[in-house]
Amino acid sequence: VGSTTVQKSGIQCYNCKEFGHVARECQKPNRAKDTTYHREKMLLCKQEEARIQLNAEQADWRDDTDDDELEDQELEAHYMYMAQLQEVSPDASDSGPIF
Repeated sequence: VGSTTVQKSGIQCYNCKEFGHVARECQKPNRAKDTTYHREKMLLCKQEEARIQLNAEQADWRDDTDDDELEDQELEAHYMYMAQLQEVSPDASDSGPIF
C-alpha cells in the first residue's frame, strides 16, 4: 500500500502505527480512541494553537479523525483545555498527560 516514495520516506500511519503509508491509505480498521490517540490529538491542537505548521501526514490524520464538525469543535475545546491544565500542573512533567 502506498507509493514507492511514501514507502522509502519512512512515513508512519497514525491509524495502525505501521510504516509505508498514511492513515488515508490504511486498510486496517480505525484504531480505538485510547490515551495515545487523545495525546496525539492534544499535541496537534497545541501545535496549531502555537501556529506551528503541521506536516502533511499530521494534517491528514487530523482531517481523517474529524467525525463531525460539532463533535470536533467540542473535542478541540477539550484538548485545548487539557493542554492548558497540563502546562499549569506543577507535576505534569513527572506524571505525563492528565486525562
